[in-house]
Amino acid sequence: MSAKDLIAQSIVWESVVGWTPECLDNGPEMLTRFDKAGFSFVSLTIGADWDKPEATLKHFAQQRRWIERQQRYRIIETADDIVAAKADGQMAVSFHLQGAGPLGYEPALIDFWYRLGIRWMILAYNTRNPLGDGCHEPSDAGLSMLGRAFVAEANRCGMLLDASHAGIRTSLDMIALSEKPIVISHSSMRALKDHERNVTDEQVKALAARNGVVGINSIGAFLTEDNQSGLEPLVRHIDHVVQLVGPDHVGLGLDVVFYQDFMTKLYDAGPMMAQRGYPRPPWADVKPEILPDLVEALIGLGYGEPAIKGILGENFLRVARENWRIAPAK
Repeated sequence: MSAKDLIAQSIVWESVVGWTPECLDNGPEMLTRFDKAGFSFVSLTIGADWDKPEATLKHFAQQRRWIERQQRYRIIETADDIVAAKADGQMAVSFHLQGAGPLGYEPALIDFWYRLGIRWMILAYNTRNPLGDGCHEPSDAGLSMLGRAFVAEANRCGMLLDASHAGIRTSLDMIALSEKPIVISHSSMRALKDHERNVTDEQVKALAARNGVVGINSIGAFLTEDNQSGLEPLVRHIDHVVQLVGPDHVGLGLDVVFYQDFMTKLYDAGPMMAQRGYPRPPWADVKPEILPDLVEALIGLGYGEPAIKGILGENFLRVARENWRIAPAK
């Protein structure tokens, strides 16, 4: 089967598209590019750990309404909705939070956000918050009591948990404590690039043992020693996961940086990003149009159709089915 046919027959899933207010100047154009490139589903980052509940709620309401008005896109509630949207020629869209700040660190708000359309969330983003340590905290202290309460409540509500940006111990705690598989939505492999934002083989083995999935990030700072991106390093990180735990536990979390000016301002605002191994933006990445070349590369490595379809999106879809509820939580 050709790469074009495989893409047409697959649920192609992108785990994270920046959609906080700082990212929106070029956001609509980027959504169009994902759609035209053949992606079936994208999830939009509607809030981050530093965002407050009221401001995030207002932003979310505005952006959800904007998406609802676009005929090419369909906001989904369930995994089946993603399949149905593809069958109808639409790109499915959902939302997530990168950190618990928009909940005010209150677990009772998980169900509230789920009912509004948030389908997964990161608990700790890079640094320490009341739930646990992020990936840049030297203490690597793991989940707090509050963080453990968040895991239990997320399981009850159907909210998928995401351990990208979390510390090693925090992510292992999340994997072990969750009754349902979790994801690491957009992180690459530390065995191939030693960066604190990347994940270790130990983390991926634990994730796979509980049926979870890691989405490989395409930003060059996480792929190569010279901070360059491209097809070859992206495939190398995907293949590392496949050789480590098999093809059922890896997918795409390209994390396309189409808001370089914002990232440059953030980088220049203080020394922490440089101290933690980030180069100054603009950052190299791969864009949605790489999809056919990616599939051809996987075919060239001898991957079969089921493995490629899993990597393109069916692995993430499986985990979504195991988490997202249909009826209200009780």
